[in-house]
Amino acid sequence: MSRARTRNAVLSVLLLAVLAAVPPTEAQISTGELVGRVQDESGASLPGVTITATSEKLQGSRVAVSDNNGNYKLPALPAGVYKVSYELEGFASAVREVKINVGEPTRSDPVTMKLSSVEEEIVVTGELETISKTRTGAATFEQGEIEKLPINRTLSSATSMAPGVHNTGPGGNITISGAMSFENLFLMNGVVMNENVRGQPFDLFIEDAIQETTVAASGVSAEYGRFTGGVVNAITKSGGNDFSGSFRVNLDNDDWVSRNSLSPERKDELNETYEATLGGYFWKDHLWFFTAGRDLERSENQTTRAVTNIPFTRTDTETRLEGKLTLSPNPSHTFTGSYFEIDEAQNNRGSFTFIDLDSLTNRTLPQEMIVGNYTGILTSNFFVEAQYSEREFAFVGSGALETDLINGTLMRRRGTSHRWHSPTFCGAGPPRCPDEERNNDNFVVKGSYFLSTAGAGTHDLVFGYDTFDDIRFSINRQTGSDFTVWASDIIVDANNNIYSQFLGTDTWIGWWAVFNEDIAQPTSFKTNSLYVNDSWQLNDKWSFNVGVRYDENDGTNSAGVKTASDDKISPRLGLSYDVKGDGNLVVHASWGTYVAAIANSRADQTSNGGAIGRFIFPYGGPLVNTDPNCAAAGTCTSTDDALRIMFDWYLANGGITDVSNLPALAVPGTFGVIIPGETQIIPNTIRSPATDEIAVGFTKRLGSKGLVRADLVLREWEDFYSNLTTTATGTVQTATGVEDLTLVGNYDDGLSREYVGLHTQFRYRVTDRLTLAGNYTYSELEGNFDGETGNSGPVPSGLNTYPEYSERSWTAPVGKLAADEEHRLRVWGVYDVIDTARNNLSVSLLQNFFSGNPYGAVGSVDTRPFVTNPGYASPPSSVTYYFSAPDAFYTDDITRTDLAVNYAFSWNAFGREVEVFLQPEVLNLFNEDGVTGVFTGVARANSASSTCPGRCQPFNPFTETPVEGVNWAKRSGFGEPEDENDFQSPRTYRFSVGFRF
Repeated sequence: MSRARTRNAVLSVLLLAVLAAVPPTEAQISTGELVGRVQDESGASLPGVTITATSEKLQGSRVAVSDNNGNYKLPALPAGVYKVSYELEGFASAVREVKINVGEPTRSDPVTMKLSSVEEEIVVTGELETISKTRTGAATFEQGEIEKLPINRTLSSATSMAPGVHNTGPGGNITISGAMSFENLFLMNGVVMNENVRGQPFDLFIEDAIQETTVAASGVSAEYGRFTGGVVNAITKSGGNDFSGSFRVNLDNDDWVSRNSLSPERKDELNETYEATLGGYFWKDHLWFFTAGRDLERSENQTTRAVTNIPFTRTDTETRLEGKLTLSPNPSHTFTGSYFEIDEAQNNRGSFTFIDLDSLTNRTLPQEMIVGNYTGILTSNFFVEAQYSEREFAFVGSGALETDLINGTLMRRRGTSHRWHSPTFCGAGPPRCPDEERNNDNFVVKGSYFLSTAGAGTHDLVFGYDTFDDIRFSINRQTGSDFTVWASDIIVDANNNIYSQFLGTDTWIGWWAVFNEDIAQPTSFKTNSLYVNDSWQLNDKWSFNVGVRYDENDGTNSAGVKTASDDKISPRLGLSYDVKGDGNLVVHASWGTYVAAIANSRADQTSNGGAIGRFIFPYGGPLVNTDPNCAAAGTCTSTDDALRIMFDWYLANGGITDVSNLPALAVPGTFGVIIPGETQIIPNTIRSPATDEIAVGFTKRLGSKGLVRADLVLREWEDFYSNLTTTATGTVQTATGVEDLTLVGNYDDGLSREYVGLHTQFRYRVTDRLTLAGNYTYSELEGNFDGETGNSGPVPSGLNTYPEYSERSWTAPVGKLAADEEHRLRVWGVYDVIDTARNNLSVSLLQNFFSGNPYGAVGSVDTRPFVTNPGYASPPSSVTYYFSAPDAFYTDDITRTDLAVNYAFSWNAFGREVEVFLQPEVLNLFNEDGVTGVFTGVARANSASSTCPGRCQPFNPFTETPVEGVNWAKRSGFGEPEDENDFQSPRTYRFSVGFRF
């Protein structure tokens, strides 16, 4: 990673960003707006009304004057609560409180001004809803509420509180409205936080610095692109005309976490995380500053591994920093510069489903981000915003430190996800294993024009340009030695020593050959976008949204070859009908297309610049550990010695370890050959996946105390990432001989993914002391394409490779997908037991219910004996076979009750109000222990299994139905949790204490 912007240069960079008006940033800019109309008691429009908005979030005030039609717009408002006053000579002044949320316009109900012969002020009912009343199905969570609830104060936790959001992606990743977890858009102050490969949000924030988070799950306007799931907008604080700050200590202890049946003994050691913020001004109403920091000195967590249940301690140390300057030379122009930095060190970290301690590694994860932003009010109805950002991230030392054939070779267990013996990837450092970098640059400029007409209502026109560059540099070594061995099975003794079984050709040797390291360069996958969106308010009842977005992909892979050059148009249409014109009941409908960003790993798949190829060899040497009782007898061969036997055979039978000797590779039975840029090519361009959405719903006010919203969301995806290998694609001549040619791209034939969801949410203030809120999602996610794994992020479908060797009914049956979660309920309440000028005691309760997730018995079969080869060079030795329906089994339904108590007392010190707070929390109060993850390993034909007599017997999948226990078998432990992380989180105690002013 380039570290040109060092810590010593932070201040100068910020000042440059602010004073020199660094150009635009990214996709979406983190402000809102207020649009409305003023009328007299007869309902006639009132022109000439002065509308003034003030807030502690705004430098100075924002002023507009209603036009001849009584309409007005206050643009580029930082999110927050505003006092909006309406003044006109001869009329009584009116005041309204309005909540402005980030990323969406706020339309205020018409304000009625009364004639008055005396000076008086009318206070209009405030509009402080955090549930969207527009066509966009969105929810906003203020950090103050998040801090009171018994949840983590992170971006992911806040996002998970919204309807339509599920933690059902690989590893618990977030999916929104049925999309794959890497196809959401996460923004912090308008800056893309998505990681480049798996699409998850980086933790580029300090929790106490977050102001609020908005989650949009449907009906999203054309301003937003590069997603097919949802858009998450978070903003951080920005100083003010008064000094404010906070200091917090978060305390947790591994010993405060209850144990489940697979938990180790807990380690009694206190973990402390410190957070601090400070904001204020250098020049009131003109120059504000905000700083924040977070320090995790050492976090220790005692855990175990699958299969062996060996206990070990993970540790993590981390420092996060944030700095922000906001400059307004006058109320019409604002410049903001921000800098973020994270230094993190992780010790004893293991990748994927590792089952021993030799798989552990230590690594560091440096990150930094710089942002510059400008907003300008050029005329009374023309406004501009712009932003530029850069984010950098690196993996340092992430993988095996040993690179020889014995110590650097990763072991895997056939038919399972189990790994052991050596860490995944290579962390030996340059020149062999340089650090992997995952960065992005983003530039956005946005204009807004407000048009008011006498008969056709108002048009809030937004148009913009957005260019996003996904940059990744990687010499993607999969292991220290470049070799992986898939053992037939394993034997584990009483001391948790793992012995590998090599039982013939169902043991595989995999060589991950690295090609052309000398020409490797960072990828550059750009998305250049233009959009226009018209929010048309026809009258008090009817409003429409008409938008369109144009996205163009222009990308080169790590060899400098263009692999992405296509474009798509995304229409966004919507309407709202306010039944009585008073905002009490509003009906919505929308239709649109969302287009994802190009997945870096897919567009770089065919690169030969530092990319990996693959060669798989069936083992034909001496059998190893054939006696399953050798552990008890003390006669098992160690994995080190087993590898020596294996590599002696491999090298003696035509095996090599260096691509410069590739023509000499001659191991019998070689298959699964991938030579980047030769056996796999992108014939024209790879396209972005997309989804079409239809949504209908309503919002209903519950008197003056609450709001309820429901949306029915239907989605269908297209342009899936997939590969094509048929007799028509042909063969190619390579250094190792003739190989089949695979086309990498988007081939939808036979693939499906569909989502139906009912998203409901409500918020109700029962009394001044009690607020209830919650959401419920009913959904079905069906199809035959999951499209991602925890290991690799986006993965292609192989349905259209070697189609003669499989049938869709058993290789890709349609059913509930892995991310399906039929019911998801979260209801919470906050009750102020004591609420006085100096003391506040509140209790919050969060009740959760999550449906179980589907899984099936899936393995592989060798269909070559039952197919006449139509001309392939290397027919597949195994194809996917579902021995059950994909949704034949489910994990447990999960219920959980979480509790938090918040106590704060305040006093005046040094002329300031200081508040001291403390918060104990109990998560999973009743220590419920539902199973959330299970082992799904299947023994297939020709593999050893204790549940098949000897070996499972082959069968003809085209004509026979396999019999369990004869042709296939669930491996021991199928459907059962493997380690403590496969249970819902047990009862956990946490405690926070601090002060704020």
